[in-house]
Amino acid sequence: MDFEFHRAKEGVVLANSHRGYASKYPENTMPAFIGALEAGTHCIEIDIHLTVDNQIVVTHDHRIDRVSTGTGFVEEMTYTQLSRYDFGVKFNNKFEGTKIPLLKDVIKWAVANQVGLIVEVKQRRRVDEFIEHLVDVLSSVPNAISHIQLLGFNHVLINKVKEKIPQLALQVVTIERYNDQLAAVSASNASCVCVEYEYTHIDDLRTYKAAGLGVRLYLHENKNGIAPLEQYLLKFGCDCRAEIIEWLQEGLIDILSHDDIPYLQSLIEDAGLQWN
Repeated sequence: MDFEFHRAKEGVVLANSHRGYASKYPENTMPAFIGALEAGTHCIEIDIHLTVDNQIVVTHDHRIDRVSTGTGFVEEMTYTQLSRYDFGVKFNNKFEGTKIPLLKDVIKWAVANQVGLIVEVKQRRRVDEFIEHLVDVLSSVPNAISHIQLLGFNHVLINKVKEKIPQLALQVVTIERYNDQLAAVSASNASCVCVEYEYTHIDDLRTYKAAGLGVRLYLHENKNGIAPLEQYLLKFGCDCRAEIIEWLQEGLIDILSHDDIPYLQSLIEDAGLQWN
């Protein structure tokens, strides 16, 4: 069965766990993905890179230092080298032994568990090789394409993948407000737009929905114990929570994304909507 990412018309806003359940588990690892599913969400955002031996792995940074016991750049290491390092213990000792996942394995797990994946491309070099091997992975897993939106700040790169897999859905990031917002997004062949509160205007959201596009609102991570809506209040001095609730209630947001799943779920419920 295909995964449906855009259900705002049904009164459903998907609670999208950013890098998996990253507030409770080591980000972009199988424990974070399984934890997200156990918390009740079926929509997960992940990040991918290509190793020097042409394996596509799931991790956010170009360097592995922040999240693992190793050091160095993903693209300069083989998968075997990366597998020697622990990607869980820095988060918490109880996750000792956690390995970096392969994209292929994560997709197989997602399809088996009816989980939708928003797969963000982080690749900057060896782009042609990356595209070739990503196409191979997506083509090799049955039903993979129906469970994925390919996301990127680099709209050119993800469109090159779509040229090879025309049925692939794209999600594009916009962190400016363009003069003609819909034209900019449509030129990138997007099925869905990822927006941030700071650059979002209700007129653009309504325009997206009128054009049949999905919308994902990304809420920034907690900082110094302050949740994103409180951060926006401190930064902009307006009741952004009420504004976002209105967007949700009007059916302008299909996917709400953050590291903390209960935070997402409570916000969606406050809008009187379902999150799964």
